[in-house]
Amino acid sequence: MLEPLHPLLRQAFDPERFLRLGEQVLQDTFKHLQDSQGRTREKSMPWTPPEDEKSFWEARLDAPEGLVDLLRLVADRSNGLQDPRYMGHQVAVPFPDGALVGLVTDLLNNGGAIYEMGPTNSAMEEVLMARIGQMMGLPAGCGGILCHGGTLANLVALLAARRKVNHGGADVWNDGDDGRGAVLVSNQAHYCVDRAVRIMGWGAEGVGLVDTDDQHRITPSGLETAMQDMNKKGRRVVAVVGSSCTTSSGAFDDLELVADFAEQHGLWFHVDGAHGAPAAFSARHKHLLSGMERADSVAMDFHKIMGLPALCTGLFFRQQEMSFLPFTQSAEYLWSDAEDPEWWNFGKRTFECTKRMLSTRVAAVLEEYGPEIWGVLVDRLFGLGKELAERIEARSGGGWQLAMEPEGNIVCFRYLPRDFKDTNAENAFTQLLRQRHLEEGPQYMVQTRFDGKVWLRCTLMNPLTEPQDMAGLLDRIEELAQEL
Repeated sequence: MLEPLHPLLRQAFDPERFLRLGEQVLQDTFKHLQDSQGRTREKSMPWTPPEDEKSFWEARLDAPEGLVDLLRLVADRSNGLQDPRYMGHQVAVPFPDGALVGLVTDLLNNGGAIYEMGPTNSAMEEVLMARIGQMMGLPAGCGGILCHGGTLANLVALLAARRKVNHGGADVWNDGDDGRGAVLVSNQAHYCVDRAVRIMGWGAEGVGLVDTDDQHRITPSGLETAMQDMNKKGRRVVAVVGSSCTTSSGAFDDLELVADFAEQHGLWFHVDGAHGAPAAFSARHKHLLSGMERADSVAMDFHKIMGLPALCTGLFFRQQEMSFLPFTQSAEYLWSDAEDPEWWNFGKRTFECTKRMLSTRVAAVLEEYGPEIWGVLVDRLFGLGKELAERIEARSGGGWQLAMEPEGNIVCFRYLPRDFKDTNAENAFTQLLRQRHLEEGPQYMVQTRFDGKVWLRCTLMNPLTEPQDMAGLLDRIEELAQEL
């Protein structure tokens, strides 16, 4: 005989208890949002050394005090992205109402490889990807999928390229390949492209790094040289990747140049627009993406400068049918009308079997604000990047150096208050300065390295950041540098 329902299970599924908890958590979240936007938190990034943080949680998790207390602790000890002084990583400051979407979709928990596990997800995603793709400038007939992150999207795009541009004619899905494929990509590109190539079994030599100019953009000679090098090594180049923009410095490749090169050599043209592709929604900045409409595939993160919580990435294909290339069982299945490709079953097009209800997140923004909000968000964040650069240049006589004029919201710079004997000494000072700022705040920034130099790096992700926040950051850097 079945035992009665255990009291713990009855408690866990009690709607009245859920309502009481929800009201308290919502009040606490409201206060966190107010405190963050009001800059009343001590630091936007409450730094603790890793071992100290581990020790804290070892003690805390040994003595649980309940969900509400746990969430308060997590909020207090986590990075405060809603704080306008947070100018660190390329992570969205989510529209707060996105948390309400998460509450509902997490409870519904529909998702899977087949339509009947998540019918709204499947249908909504198919409609959204076609519509948003055309908003970005892709032709009618475009489409794609939503997935969990730009790294995964870039991998899936290159799997499609390998299948489509198959010089040897082998059935790579069933029989594999000889490991001689290759991809051309900027030497400033995100590491996930290199990782994708290695995952596909092509090794380190399967990545043809393309030289860039002093603004970190792909050059025509760099493309030709990289192609020749791959040919000499007996590599079959299947794709060329344009970065929009690079992670380290925020540089936008000339996509018209890359598109012409891909067309000339019969290559798949992929745009890693994880960060910068939303510029397509801005009349003021969409010129940075000229040529993207010619791409075979585009990756764009909704969880960067589009206001959605992580992870939610769109992988757009020039033709909707191309989205079946990475995981179809035979080319005949894809291109023949004999069988229905069944767009409504996720498993035929995605790496994941189970997915979160990603399409609801995207639809919620369009439902509440329309696509215009993405354009004004891009304009604001890119404007903040320009403002910070101008403020740094205004102080340039006192040891401030700007790496390059920003095209978007990523700004690289450094502060050297005196002459150092060599680059190594400059780098060591910059790293020490950044570490002190990390520990003491109250702002938050990161660091990067290119051209042999270490730079401080800000990514302006919070539209509520104001000029006084930037001035406070620069003043704080000068103060710490003098102490050092």
